[in-house]
Amino acid sequence: MRGVRSYVVVVALAALVAGCTSDERRPRSEPSSQHPGSESPSTETPSAETPSVEAAAPATKGPISQARRAKLNGFLDKAQFLDRVGPQFELDEVEYTSRTDAVAGFTDQRGGDRGTVIATTNDNWAHASRLYVRSALADLVSYSPLGEGAVAVKARRQDPGKNYPGFVLYPNGKTKPLRVLEPQPRGRGDVFLDLERWTSILYDLGRVDTRRLWAADVDAAEIYPVEGTRFGDVWQHVPGRNGAILSIQGFKRRGQEWSFETSTDRGRTWTVTDVDLPAGRSAGVPDYGDGISGIAVGPRRLQATVSTTYIEDAPSYVRALWQTDDETRFRQVPLPWDRPFFGGLAYAADGALLFGQVTGPNTYCDKLLCTRPGTIWRFPPRSNMPEPLAGAPALFGPFWAVGIGTSGGVIVARTGMRTIAISHDGYHWTPLTPG
Repeated sequence: MRGVRSYVVVVALAALVAGCTSDERRPRSEPSSQHPGSESPSTETPSAETPSVEAAAPATKGPISQARRAKLNGFLDKAQFLDRVGPQFELDEVEYTSRTDAVAGFTDQRGGDRGTVIATTNDNWAHASRLYVRSALADLVSYSPLGEGAVAVKARRQDPGKNYPGFVLYPNGKTKPLRVLEPQPRGRGDVFLDLERWTSILYDLGRVDTRRLWAADVDAAEIYPVEGTRFGDVWQHVPGRNGAILSIQGFKRRGQEWSFETSTDRGRTWTVTDVDLPAGRSAGVPDYGDGISGIAVGPRRLQATVSTTYIEDAPSYVRALWQTDDETRFRQVPLPWDRPFFGGLAYAADGALLFGQVTGPNTYCDKLLCTRPGTIWRFPPRSNMPEPLAGAPALFGPFWAVGIGTSGGVIVARTGMRTIAISHDGYHWTPLTPG
């Protein structure tokens, strides 16, 4: 799901970019054949075979130094590769990059932050690689999915200060040092990354390019800004879009417009579109952009967005919902509720807009963990009258995470502290326990 969990802190990746390479590319190994239902020791026990760092791929900044390689290997020797994620870990977030590839983060909630687990899969959690980083080893851990079940990871300890080289973790348990390259055209087979400017690894890369989209050569563990692109929210694998890729820049207050770019040739060329989105006092409707907002991209020419207002220790509430069905003008959708708590947006395959509403008391929560239930509503195509989504999973989770969202062409609903349900069409749901 798009967004970032509040407990996972992004950390500086600038130190990792200094010349991480070797003299040849090496293919990924085959995934582990461990059965998902097999028993394993407790999460305190590492797997029998701890993966090692493979040689990195060639690039422009010289080979990784022996000292940095030793530092990364030392970190991985102290981290633990688990057979399963124990019950003491709470799911932070899960993000898909395709129907089968996903990454999930977990935090140990046994009083304080005792560590983080990053799990990644390329077969929708039938198998997974799971890395446990104790807080005594690194108390700041960040990660970003790269696609094909790979995830970029960066860890740091604040006191005493220790900055570990970044690396890529693959679903078969292998690792490689992460490389950050100069701007270049997107390579054949490289994948665009859906990265947010302030809540992803880009924020702490240092003096890097945040004006362009980024791409990854997953096998080579390399990421780079793509020439000829403009930074935005990346939408790929959208049903009903015939393989088009969208890069959404969002609302422009001065022109009262919604800006996005579309590519129908896998990112070689882009068409810029500015859609009228009247918002604010001058338009006689609620303003846009004061708080957190959500985006949904649907089949054909459907898009939707909301403006929300932040509330301390509670879900944000919706100020206004807009939708376009022709990508020439957004129209405000009237809501039957007064300031509903926002639980995300998604489009069903038939073009119906799914609206997640978080429920519960409209009061301040002073507990250590504040959970909320929720409901999924359906706005039928060309209708402003919502109805409960038949057969929808019941939403539940931490107030900041409960709801629905779309990533990698998959609709994800949060259904519990460790559980989700996924759908490819908005109507048929599969319950899952990531990790």
